[in-house]
Amino acid sequence: MRKKIYVVVLLSLMLLGSSCNIEDKDAPINEYGNIDLNKVPYNKLSDYRFFTGAMNELNPAQGVYPYDLTASLFSDYAAKERLIYLPEGTTMEYQGDFKVLEFPIGTIIIKNFIYYEDVRDKSLGRTILETRLLVRKETKWKPFAYKWNDEQTEATRLIVGGTATASTIIENGTLKEIERYVIPRELDCRTCHNLNEEMTPIGPKPANLYMMMKDDQSLNQLDHFVENGILNEYDYSVTQIPDYSDSTLDPIIRGRAYLDANCAFCHRQGGTSNANGLYINWDYEGERIHTGIFKIPTNYNAPGLQYDIVPGNPDESILLYRMTQTEAPDVMPQIGRSINHDGGIEIISEYISNLE
Repeated sequence: MRKKIYVVVLLSLMLLGSSCNIEDKDAPINEYGNIDLNKVPYNKLSDYRFFTGAMNELNPAQGVYPYDLTASLFSDYAAKERLIYLPEGTTMEYQGDFKVLEFPIGTIIIKNFIYYEDVRDKSLGRTILETRLLVRKETKWKPFAYKWNDEQTEATRLIVGGTATASTIIENGTLKEIERYVIPRELDCRTCHNLNEEMTPIGPKPANLYMMMKDDQSLNQLDHFVENGILNEYDYSVTQIPDYSDSTLDPIIRGRAYLDANCAFCHRQGGTSNANGLYINWDYEGERIHTGIFKIPTNYNAPGLQYDIVPGNPDESILLYRMTQTEAPDVMPQIGRSINHDGGIEIISEYISNLE
């Protein structure tokens, strides 16, 4: 009798072990409860276990923290939900207002690209098109892209990129049809995420994170990180890059915020376009000509136009002209959008009109 009981218990333990991930060699979680970098990237987004419950609800699991930016890159009218996965027991470090936070090895920055049926009423439904990951493996960052299936149950790694169609009704009630939304090749990510020939995050810098929480307007996002033990103390007098969607802003301030978010990742010292000498990041304090004022482009000729920016004359400014184009080599940014950003064109037109 004892022998039979022993056999039953042994079989039960074996079945239990087979249903757990503890012994699963393909499990993403290592013995410390963190994602095992040696097994990244996974072919399926679900293997990372970033989310709990239904995957398309994007509810963050333990160790995954939502965040937002004051000024965001325009990407064919896609909405974005951003999260950061941090290995257990690690913290982010403040390095300055305009430098991205220092992230520990094992960090994964997660960005979901979403199209709502109508952004004025998000309860009407949405479609997640892709999720991009930026993973800090040892001392280098690595990009990985995942395309969601039609059922919205899974996203699969897409190394060579791809295209999709999408549509959304934007804030002013206009229907926007995106006929060729481009999911970039993983190699293309280096074009924008480049600083001094090193792959780097772009958005999560204190000047872009210093904002009130969406669900708690009494708490600053950076303070929230500190309270949760994932950010060390920082300089509490952070210079904020404002939200360029705020139409009450001074046109110059608003324009500079837009340029920082949509152009300066390349057009900054050490960026991909460093050689052409156009520096339009918010914190640039050098010679005025490098901000585009009466600057002749070094490697581009526009029809009938001479300078990047002609103060007071948006129609004579190459910078605005390239924002109104959608085909290479005229379109700018050169990757990341297939249609024009009507609001952005208006913002930069007002910016140039108000420059002295």
